[in-house]
Amino acid sequence: MWRIKRSAAWREILRPMSLDNVDVVRRILGAWEHEGSPAASGLLDPEIEWVNPPDAVERGTRRGMDAFGAAADSVSDTFEGVGLDIDEMLDAGDRVVVLATLRGRGRGSGADLERRQGYIWTIRDGKATRFEWFMTPDDALRAAGLHC
Repeated sequence: MWRIKRSAAWREILRPMSLDNVDVVRRILGAWEHEGSPAASGLLDPEIEWVNPPDAVERGTRRGMDAFGAAADSVSDTFEGVGLDIDEMLDAGDRVVVLATLRGRGRGSGADLERRQGYIWTIRDGKATRFEWFMTPDDALRAAGLHC
């Protein structure tokens, strides 16, 4: 189950004009949690991009709903009990930065996974057009221009 911790930093950075974008991402993550995929939510652009970092096992960009679904399935196939604990959601104009802890257990190894990561969702016209994940929250903050 994911949750949002409303810290002072979250309130400072969040600007009213983009609250709709933050709400879109909340709804996407809610659909992902409750339905197993946000694909049927109507909140993803048909040409959505899933972007993995260059040092990921499966690096690169995938385009389209089928590719997005395959990338999400790859995570679920690798780890059981996958969950995302949301620490913060930050407004960055047409992008929403999500700082979170990914949890799960390796299907092959049985090893527990607990990794702080960052994600950036790009929202246009009420739909996500791009999802980027980063190995660390700082990487996501830098990419969004929110890190000093």
